[in-house]
Amino acid sequence: MHQDNRPILKHPLNVRVFHYILLLSFLPLAATGLLLFFKPLSDSAMGLTYDIHIVAGVIMALDAVAFTLMAFDRVVLFTNRVFTFGGNDVGWFKVLGGYPQKFLLGKKVAVPPMRKYNSGQKLFGVCVLLGGTALIITGLALWLLPYAIPRDTAWLLGMIHLGCGLLLTAFLPVHLFLAVYRFDDFKAMMLHGKVPYHDAAEYTPLWVQEEVVPVSSKHAE
Repeated sequence: MHQDNRPILKHPLNVRVFHYILLLSFLPLAATGLLLFFKPLSDSAMGLTYDIHIVAGVIMALDAVAFTLMAFDRVVLFTNRVFTFGGNDVGWFKVLGGYPQKFLLGKKVAVPPMRKYNSGQKLFGVCVLLGGTALIITGLALWLLPYAIPRDTAWLLGMIHLGCGLLLTAFLPVHLFLAVYRFDDFKAMMLHGKVPYHDAAEYTPLWVQEEVVPVSSKHAE
């Protein structure tokens, strides 16, 4: 059967640049954060680890602030997408998107139709928005105001920072694995921003029906 390979823009350039910087800053943040938690190195090495953690954290914070200011409409749109849950999302989680059945049993099960992001991506997006914001705020507070914050407050901020960091770090390998598995979407986010029509129609049919096709029809008039 012939596949429709017409390209559809899914990730604009500003989103891709933001994602590049976010990924390149969070990877060293996660690695150094784990090292700072377990403290397996010498004092001098731990000092260097702390410095790398701070630099990576500042880069991630600047990236988030810059993107929010320069592409506020995209932030609002993404927030609306990931916080919108319905019956299809419940159905998606019941079968976990069909991934366990596919990987473990080699069988394909029916998965409810999705919009631009599937339910797992939306859950991860919620964690990134809330956890990432908390991570940045608590990290900056602990770094810039270590002596101005009461001890109990500093402890609480540290626990929030640790919890959010561990949560996002735990999500990371799953996110990376599924991103590479969905290779067309991976190339879109990391390279040119576009997915083939057949890929979008298979994995995100509601997005195609509600947003892509109407726009295409309007341009054809």
